[in-house]
Amino acid sequence: MNRRLVLLFCAFGVFWIILLVRIFNISVVSHEYYEKQAFNNTIREEPIIPIRGQILDRLGEPLATNVVDFTITLPPKLSVGENREILNSEIDRILKFFPQYTKDELIKSYRRQDTAYNHEYIPIIERVTREVVLNHYPELSQSDILRVEPSAKRFYPNLTSASHVIGYVSKANAKDMERQPISKYTKHIGKEGLERQYDTYLQGELGLRTIKVTALNKIVDNVSYNAPEENRDLLTTLDIRIQREMDKVFDGKNGAAIVMDARNGEILAAGSYPEYDLNLFVDGISYKNWNALRDSPYKPLINKFINGLYPPGSVIKMGMGLAFLEHADIDEYTELQTPPFIEIGGRKFRDWKEEGHGSSDLFKALKRSVDVYFYTLSQKVDFEVVADTLKQMGLGIKTGVDLPNEFVGIVPSPSLKKARYKQSWYAGDSVVSSIGQGLFLTTPLQIANYTALIATGKLPTPHFVKQMGGEEIERPSKDVLNEFQKSKLYALQEGMRQVCGDVGGTANYATRESKASLACKTGTAQVVGISQEDKARIKEKDMDYFHRSQAWITGYLPANNPKYVITIMVEHGGSGSSTSGPVLAQLANVLVDLGYVEQK
Repeated sequence: MNRRLVLLFCAFGVFWIILLVRIFNISVVSHEYYEKQAFNNTIREEPIIPIRGQILDRLGEPLATNVVDFTITLPPKLSVGENREILNSEIDRILKFFPQYTKDELIKSYRRQDTAYNHEYIPIIERVTREVVLNHYPELSQSDILRVEPSAKRFYPNLTSASHVIGYVSKANAKDMERQPISKYTKHIGKEGLERQYDTYLQGELGLRTIKVTALNKIVDNVSYNAPEENRDLLTTLDIRIQREMDKVFDGKNGAAIVMDARNGEILAAGSYPEYDLNLFVDGISYKNWNALRDSPYKPLINKFINGLYPPGSVIKMGMGLAFLEHADIDEYTELQTPPFIEIGGRKFRDWKEEGHGSSDLFKALKRSVDVYFYTLSQKVDFEVVADTLKQMGLGIKTGVDLPNEFVGIVPSPSLKKARYKQSWYAGDSVVSSIGQGLFLTTPLQIANYTALIATGKLPTPHFVKQMGGEEIERPSKDVLNEFQKSKLYALQEGMRQVCGDVGGTANYATRESKASLACKTGTAQVVGISQEDKARIKEKDMDYFHRSQAWITGYLPANNPKYVITIMVEHGGSGSSTSGPVLAQLANVLVDLGYVEQK
């Protein structure tokens, strides 16, 4: 009996010890926690979502802006206990004005978001237009707890124009929110183009409002207010007037075009065609529209001026010429025999002109795009040093443009072929590489930048943003050429001037309508191989569209005082001169008409 009493007293003692420890823990140790919980029942901190900054062209015209719409919201904790009747009543009030919804779907939507950890107002209906709100606000505002909150929706007023430059915002997913925490509140994030590149700046920073509320979240007092950092606008280098004209010129064509200030890398217009309507993505693109864009054989989702990789064809010949002047023991006046073909290892490598060009120096080789001139000199140099010169000129490296995911391309060389393909370099590799074929791949923007180097002697950093926060962005051009190379630039410039400016130049006839004096170089880059045994090659117009050559032209203006570069690549356009030449002339005329350059 005594033992039972001892056990009973021990159990009784343990119970009281546990009870006292628990009381101590609640009243002393956890006092601060419960005090904070009680405080949160009356004082609430609400983030203030910043308005996303606009993207403007160089004259201040909006390229990406915001339109105001509204969201109807209810406080949390209405789906439990006695509050369910309040929720039902408020949903009934909303449905009077939005009969397109059902009560079940709105309540289900609310409950999905009404978690134990959510203390924020829950959106019931989003994207309500200003007109609808004005019509129904008197009735909606009779509720003590329902809120009609303004929100900014991204809008692209030019629809498709410069779509690959501007990019778009779309709904943020869980991975986006982890990478960019503010998108948890803004619900959107930049997905492509400048919207993505400068997303952190454009998003701004959250503000904070502290309010006193009742148990049903009715506001009874404003305690404090810290404004968000918002409206961080980007002033770009684009001139939307040039961009619109570029769109007209490219109507019915696929490819890419760039107009750039050769002196500082400011890009006035850049198009990747076909383009697409940016507004399709803001609230989430439909499956139908997405599949149409994704499955199009013309690849509208690819930004072709930085992600399109193409053999450059003959537009590479200025760079080749500079490398040969330095390493092939010739000068610009050295004349070489340029017959219809050269033969190496029993294989004939033909010139584009069936009867050949007789003899050529560098000036004629550029003016008439004499293939055999470059074939011959490619056999007199170590192609490794040629590749080094081309990389020096900005090919095979990123330009540094302020857009995401720029591609690098390929400048072929013996070491690259060995490392990448585990294959040896042959004489034929040098031949085809000397006219921008074979393994060669470049982006249109690389060609534009390389053209700017030839025009000015310095390699700019192409860019689209001119000012952030009212401060000018400086991107100095790079001095990449040695003294010998600089001394020979005049020969490349003169050859390019003759291409457009002299009778017999490969683009002279095609650019005759230009109001400005042009220096340029055409290029026709094969997509499929054509046997060198065929003297009379099949005409481009008779080939399947996707087998036709890429049509290049790159140039600068004015020819005697270079200011602007224009580079054009028409996919499967056939001849660079006949297809891209008129486009160059039309864009040059736009620059004249807008006062960028004087008429010749």
